Amino acid sequence: MFTFIRSEKANFPVTWMCHKLGVARASFYRWLRPEKLTPTQQRHVTLAESVQRVYDREKGKAGRDQIAFMLRNEGVRVAVGTVGSIMRERGLRAVRMKAWKQTTDQDRDARTAHIRNHMLDVHGVRDFTSSTPGTRLVGDITY
Repeated sequence: MFTFIRSEKANFPVTWMCHKLGVARASFYRWLRPEKLTPTQQRHVTLAESVQRVYDREKGKAGRDQIAFMLRNEGVRVAVGTVGSIMRERGLRAVRMKAWKQTTDQDRDARTAHIRNHMLDVHGVRDFTSSTPGTRLVGDITY
């Protein structure tokens, strides 16, 4: 079909032939020059290389927002959504770091035998009932 358009473009307008044959005019011109990338495609290739470089440098721990920020600091104008689409195309995913903070240092050798439970009655049963308010207070710390 594109061969026909190329052979008849001296006799008929390319736009008219493409319309009558139901093909996009841009597809015909792309068929004429398949090896040449458009400026948008060239920029996309350059951005993809930059995203891959920053992703590798950060050992996969930077997500799309961080990579876009780092590229902007290097002088590369890029949107966060573009970085996200490039990462999806290449199968790149940021490694999620789980926040963890140790708050207590347990002493396994601590002697706790001297601490007795004040809530046990004489039979060893826990009794939290009280006839006077504020006489039996209970606190519990869980971890």
